[in-house]
Amino acid sequence: MKRLLSIIQVVIWFFSCQPSQEEELPIKYSIETIKIPISSEQLNSYQIQSNFSLNEKPVLVSYNDKRHSLDFFNLDHEESITSKNLDSDGPNGIGKIESIFVQSSDSIFVYELGKLHLLNGDLSKKQSWDLFQIYGDLNLGIPQCNFYFKLYYDSERQSVYFFMNQMGVSLLEIAELPLMTSLNLETNEVNVLPIYHSEYFKSVAGQVGFMTYLGFYGKLDNQLIFNYQYESTIYGFQLNDEKLSTTSSSKVKFVPSTPQTKDPQAYDQHAIENPHFLSPIPDPWRNLIYSIVWDSPDANSYKTYLDKSQILRVFDENLELIQTVTLPDRTYQINNWFVNENGLYLNKAHPGDSLLNEDFLMFDVFKFKVN
Repeated sequence: MKRLLSIIQVVIWFFSCQPSQEEELPIKYSIETIKIPISSEQLNSYQIQSNFSLNEKPVLVSYNDKRHSLDFFNLDHEESITSKNLDSDGPNGIGKIESIFVQSSDSIFVYELGKLHLLNGDLSKKQSWDLFQIYGDLNLGIPQCNFYFKLYYDSERQSVYFFMNQMGVSLLEIAELPLMTSLNLETNEVNVLPIYHSEYFKSVAGQVGFMTYLGFYGKLDNQLIFNYQYESTIYGFQLNDEKLSTTSSSKVKFVPSTPQTKDPQAYDQHAIENPHFLSPIPDPWRNLIYSIVWDSPDANSYKTYLDKSQILRVFDENLELIQTVTLPDRTYQINNWFVNENGLYLNKAHPGDSLLNEDFLMFDVFKFKVN
């Protein structure tokens, strides 16, 4: 009997000394799934989207490239609101949209190559900016917003930000050129930001394959939060004094350089076998930053783009990594995520998911809470 009691005491002592899961994690989180029924004309995954609050209810606005329309969804009620067709011609004509930012129900910014438009709620044009004309003589490249570098309107500065895509320039020259500008929509003044490719990009002569765009969603406090696809660092650019802050350099991981070749298959293979550090998403409601690593495939997989894994990283307001979450395979569509007061929404629409139900627009909402 004494022997049994001794064993029980040892077991109790052992488990009491083990930190609980909550104690081990700097932040706790829960996951809620939402399913929005969609029609045959709507999509279960939108590459271009933005969200805003309407009457204190979160609304998702998504560009439907199949119909050249904007589709509106109520996220709390899990229902479709409406779809509004865009004009292709005439005074309200708009080309293919590459990025969108919704300030309010009556102020919708859309970017098409070479043009920025501000739309009313009925999708008529309130104002347009000819970017090729504004930037034409500045020799800065083509101002772009896209899959990685999202359109973002900075209401405090009446400005939008653009990635500067240099065409017909060598990689060595690109390494020395500014990558980001702001455009004041009141004055049409262009401001060149002192943001360049990293030292690693320069050290490998720009041989990073497809991973050349900045990742950008917006700002946290007064910092523009951005990253490079080819390294793990998160950067903050202070708008007041133009100082640059970063994550700890000792923790930085880099994507191996590619051989100099014109073979596109070599670039594909490089992109499949190595991680992409996707665009960081500031969360002003919780003072966090989220970033997903589109990582290498498992050794036992077929090693295609569909087999690449995903890891969610969570950073604090000081840009320091505080937690990582391994996401389930073949579950989330890359870059189809956004943040609102409810949490981080990840679109459950991975093209390799054999059980995907295409009758719904689905999200897992990660609700983080700092301990």
